[in-house]
Amino acid sequence: MNMSGVNALRLARRPGPGTQLSLTPSYRHKSPFNHRSLSTSRHMAAAQTEEPARERERGLRMQAWQCAGYDGVGGLSLATVRIPPVLRPNDILVRVHAASVNPIDASLISGYGSQVLNMLRLAGQLEQGIVDPNFIEFPVTGGRDFMGEVVSVGHCASGVKVGQHVMGVVSPQRQGSHAEYVVTPASNVCLVPKGVTNEEAASIPYAGLTGWSAVVISGMMRPNAALGKRVLVLGAAGGVGSFLCQLLSAWGAQVTGVCSGDAENLVAGLGAEPLDYRDPGTKQMLVRDGGYDLVVNCSGSDDLEYLEALKSWMGASYVTLSPPLLTNIDNSGIVGGLVKSVRDVVQGNARSVSQGRLYKWAFFMPNPSALKHITDLMAKHRIRGVVDKIFPFSDAPEAYSHVIAGHARGKTIITMQ
Repeated sequence: MNMSGVNALRLARRPGPGTQLSLTPSYRHKSPFNHRSLSTSRHMAAAQTEEPARERERGLRMQAWQCAGYDGVGGLSLATVRIPPVLRPNDILVRVHAASVNPIDASLISGYGSQVLNMLRLAGQLEQGIVDPNFIEFPVTGGRDFMGEVVSVGHCASGVKVGQHVMGVVSPQRQGSHAEYVVTPASNVCLVPKGVTNEEAASIPYAGLTGWSAVVISGMMRPNAALGKRVLVLGAAGGVGSFLCQLLSAWGAQVTGVCSGDAENLVAGLGAEPLDYRDPGTKQMLVRDGGYDLVVNCSGSDDLEYLEALKSWMGASYVTLSPPLLTNIDNSGIVGGLVKSVRDVVQGNARSVSQGRLYKWAFFMPNPSALKHITDLMAKHRIRGVVDKIFPFSDAPEAYSHVIAGHARGKTIITMQ
């Protein structure tokens, strides 16, 4: 029996004895960029297709933590909404088992980056042939990375199959993973390595790709050229910092991790030499050393004095993961914000360039090959997810508050089970 509907998910029942229920995505979508009719019907194996009674009773609806305004944690509410359809041919639908709460999630629900993200959301609508003069971004679902099970795939999606367990990311302009289901491009996920827990898998993707962008894209340090290089990681016990200590150590770099005193054992166990940032002698010692090839600041606040810890005239870079670009645009508009951001970069480099050191910014970037490299290292037990605290899905606001409080050791996770 074949059933289809425009942009909807329906239940298909296979006739015969022992009939079982399966999720069947059906859609036909037209846009100025793609006039082909899209239609997909995928059935999962018997053990994987039976939907819980509660989902059938809701008529293929799901729960999601959403905000209807930029009111911070107080504005989060648990809503019952439609399971998102797979509209793009390269997208997949994933039933979320676990998701992490990143600092960016806590910032976005307070309005951080809203100007740029709304431009990207509008561009996404235009891609689908939608022109809405009354566009409004709300409600917004947070969550940038996840681990879960694939339940539907677009007809051009490759590399994954229905029923496989994957870990991946969601771009910030899309509806996020703090929901029972999430849609993302197939290129944004990888299979979960054997032996990795749901929570560990959910903790890695966004932090990992952000760290990769800082080191490889901005810092220009390649995996095959990192052996023996000296790297200083500020905020080494946090989500990105704990990942980078492991990644760089796996590449053969000599890593120094600046953290609080009570996190030194954790950082040492990740392959880095720990130093307590509260010790007044730490920064002085590192500046006197002046022998680092790369400084990556994951601490959440810029400290340009650490530029002095870099080698001179050796292509060394200080990379910050707290650039003011989105804040500048939020405060001054697109043109004014870009002008101010250029001025900030020039000022950051004004002194350091004369000494042969570079000041740079880094941002999260989706990167399929990087995610594959990361999961390969996880499979070899060279990288593990560092989980600080786990919250049930029903307590998601408490998870956000925990992240906002700061000083986490690794990642904060929301679990569906």
